[in-house]
Amino acid sequence: MFPTLLIFTTLLFLSLSPSNAQKPPLYVFGDSLYDDGMTLYNGVKGAGAEYWPYGETYFKKPSGRYSDGRLIPDFIAQFAGLPFLQPYLLPGLKDYTKGINFASAGACVLVETRPQTINLKRQIDYFVQMVQKLKQQVGEAQANKLLSEAVYLFNIAGNDYVTLLQKNVKKLPLSNFKRNRQMNMILGNLTIHIKTIYNQGGRKFAFQNLGPLGCMPSMKYMLAFKGTCAPEPQELAKMHNAKFAALAKRLQNNLPGFKYSIYDFYTSLYLRVIYGSRYGFRESETACCGSGSYNGDFTCQKKDQSFTVCSNPSEYLWFDAAHPTDKANQAFSKEFWSGGSNLVAPYNLQNLFAAN
Repeated sequence: MFPTLLIFTTLLFLSLSPSNAQKPPLYVFGDSLYDDGMTLYNGVKGAGAEYWPYGETYFKKPSGRYSDGRLIPDFIAQFAGLPFLQPYLLPGLKDYTKGINFASAGACVLVETRPQTINLKRQIDYFVQMVQKLKQQVGEAQANKLLSEAVYLFNIAGNDYVTLLQKNVKKLPLSNFKRNRQMNMILGNLTIHIKTIYNQGGRKFAFQNLGPLGCMPSMKYMLAFKGTCAPEPQELAKMHNAKFAALAKRLQNNLPGFKYSIYDFYTSLYLRVIYGSRYGFRESETACCGSGSYNGDFTCQKKDQSFTVCSNPSEYLWFDAAHPTDKANQAFSKEFWSGGSNLVAPYNLQNLFAAN
């Protein structure tokens, strides 16, 4: 009897130990900074990071990610003990319990900004659809439990402002009226989408704030700006970030159980642009892959255009005109996961995942 009892007790202990417990899922929303292949299934020819040199460092082949390797959600999933997430549109997908990535390149908050992309509204519609599939997979009670424990990770709105600047490139600086109108529409729509997830049972939200848009090689190329960071896009990003932080606080006050984390991506990326060598980057202004000034023209991977590619991406902050390298993404992810309150607050992701 004794050996059988011992085996049973050991098995029971193992099944209840934290390493075998169901880890909270991670559901990801956003644009190309978070897209792990969703755009490849969008049906738009030539969309997505599908050719060399994307993926060359870590995956050794293109993986649909706009980087030489991994993205922030990849590292976050790894830190949380989860596998790399699958894009929602991946054919044959059947397991939704560990999380899903809905992010897609070019995505905006406002539907009309880039209608052909998998914008945030479409991503949220897919999420609501997925909730039904999750309930079919594990039953309603277990699905509701997973949805309430899950972390919902966002990086969105950068493309809304980039497009606004693009359309008004000859009329800069933007009027306060134009800035505020766009910002209020973006924040209003964001509120609706966050509440949709909340109404489906979501309680733990993580937001990467807007990076320093004026430091992107693509932005400097577009504005023909010579210098470290173009001031107008910088101002827009800072205004948006301040207003979004206030919005997140209001949501916490108004929605019972709502918890959130905001990672100050703006400051982290800006410091690396300004003091690249301090952070281990030999080149922090020009992209590894592309053409034109700062390699800011989006020619990377385009077979019909000439572009240059650096031989060692780990020395670069930017892999292409608007996306960081694997090395940079790893550094950002570590800060998001376990950084202090000067970088990520009111929770870092490690604490948000653990929160009840």
